[in-house]
Order: sequence, then C-alpha cells, then structure tokens
Amino acid sequence: MKSETDLFDISAEFLLNYLYPDRVDQWEVDQAGAFYRNYSQDVLAINEEERTVQLARDGFFHRLPQGLIARDDALKGKDFKAKNERLMRKAEQFRKLFKPVDTTFFRCRLHVEQQVSRLLNERLPFLLKRYFGYDIENEQNIYVRKVAPFLLYVRYLRADFHFIRDLLAGLMDCKVQLHTGRFTWEENIHDSCPSVRYELIMPNLSNEAYRALSEDIVPLQRFLQEWFIPFDTHFTVEIKSHEQPLVLGESLTLGYNMEIHQ
Repeated sequence: MKSETDLFDISAEFLLNYLYPDRVDQWEVDQAGAFYRNYSQDVLAINEEERTVQLARDGFFHRLPQGLIARDDALKGKDFKAKNERLMRKAEQFRKLFKPVDTTFFRCRLHVEQQVSRLLNERLPFLLKRYFGYDIENEQNIYVRKVAPFLLYVRYLRADFHFIRDLLAGLMDCKVQLHTGRFTWEENIHDSCPSVRYELIMPNLSNEAYRALSEDIVPLQRFLQEWFIPFDTHFTVEIKSHEQPLVLGESLTLGYNMEIHQ
C-alpha cells in the first residue's frame, strides 16, 4: 500500500473513495484555484475532523468575471492597503457563497467515481476484453494479472516511467532503479532511440530463484512494452543483486554468480 503522502499524488475522488468509502457524502471541498496545480498535486490538504479537503482546482468563484469582484482601477490612488483588504474580504465572501455549489459538484463526482469503481471491479474481465481485446481470465502470469486492471487508465499512464517504477517495486516487493537515456545498435548517436531500463534490486537469490523470476518477468515486460511504453522506446527489466556503482579496487557482484575480488 502506498504511504499517505504518495496517495496525495492521485485524484481526490479516488483517494477519498479509497480511504472513506462509507463517508463520501460528508466531505466539503475548498477549491484553492488551478494556479496551485502548477506547484503541487491535486490534494493540498485534508482535515479528517472537519471533513474538508482542499484542492488545487478552480471553483465556481474562480470562473467569475473579474469585474464582479473589482474594477480595473480598484487599487489606484491612496490607501492601497485598506482597499486591498476590502477586496480580499469581498473575494472571501464570494468563495463562501459558492462553496456549497462546489461541494455539491464534488460530492457528485465522488459518487460517480464510486459507482465507476464498483462497476469496474464487477465487470473488469468484460471491459478489458471488450475495449482492449485482452482476456484476463485466461492469463497465466501472476504479475500480468495484477497489472492488467491498469489498462483502464492506460491513457493517463502510458509513458509514465515513474509510475512503472513504483508498479514494479510494489509487484516485486523490492527497490527498483530507473535509468533513462539513449539506445542504439550502431555507434552513430543520430540513429539512437529513447531508452528506459529498470533494475530490480534483489540480493541473495539462489540460482533457481533467479532463473525462475527471470522467466516470470518476460511476459510482464512484454505486456508493459505493448501497453505502457511508447513504441519508439527501448525497454528492459533486469534483476540485479547490487545497487552500488562499480568502483575500481572494490569487490562488486556483477548481476549474479560473478564477483571481482581484490
């Protein structure tokens, strides 16, 4: 399970439905404005006691014409501080006036998200087969079966390399290192393509466990390559037993079954 901080990276509707499925109609919303969306995630703050959530989204107030709140020359002349304070109070009154409207719309979105999630859980095989041509019921690989439901969100997750890193870390229960760069079959860099490589840090695997896991991740790599990796990107998943860089003069395990000693 993700940490509470990580959960703030996803939408507020998904978060609240996930954490409080029986209390979605009790939450009030405070829309801080889309300006904050450039500097933060969707959820700015959650107050569990007061059942309020602050979002980096525009509310009804933010969509009002600026002239309803202040004229262009409202701050001209003397007493700038006093005029500005009056404008701030007026803006806050508008925010409070339309807060019930924002909250009603937000609760509706919560209920829609809740119903969609329930439908997806109950009709997941049908949706995957109908819209993606993928038969999860006949899938034999345990890792692919766990990743397949994310096809429903592939429009938003394709080429999200950090998401894939976190996904692999959760699936394999290990640390995963992400490396991006260029890949080429020739020495000419102009013929190269984007490259993304994931290293699964799994020390102390036996030879049998290493071979078995290597075989199991092949279908997973193909699945991710087909659906979540851009077609022009070279993509690999490797099992490593170390995470430290090579330092001359120090012993280092190179993958498995090979060591350099002093």
